[in-house]
Amino acid sequence: MRTWWIIAALLASAPFARAQTSPPPDLSDFTKSAAEHGVDTVDDPFRVRSVTGTISTATGDAGRANVLFEIEGPGDERTMRHVLTDRNGHFKISHLPDGNYRFKATLYGFQSVIGTIIVSKRNPATNEVKIEMRTGE
Repeated sequence: MRTWWIIAALLASAPFARAQTSPPPDLSDFTKSAAEHGVDTVDDPFRVRSVTGTISTATGDAGRANVLFEIEGPGDERTMRHVLTDRNGHFKISHLPDGNYRFKATLYGFQSVIGTIIVSKRNPATNEVKIEMRTGE
């Protein structure tokens, strides 16, 4: 009988636990594409010494040109920096102090991508930001 009450208590609390989802991130400081229908989130932060990397698409190309790559930070600081990828999908934002940054990659016709970058002199020099964008849905 005691087991039944424990199961009932767990089931009763389950909807409450599912309802406790985190609110969507505030992207108001970032550029929004006119065709932006969705945003993909990179769950694990990129850990780099400097913000360099490549953006490609799920269609299999090596790199995507003219992607708007923006970062905000460090921390709660609302300083925005941005760059467009070159013809090979490469980008670089120089002279950033160590800290946590939020990023967003935007390209017309593709899902935007957001996530976190941790810049630290302690991170391996070979680490880079690598993002793959999906076509807009």
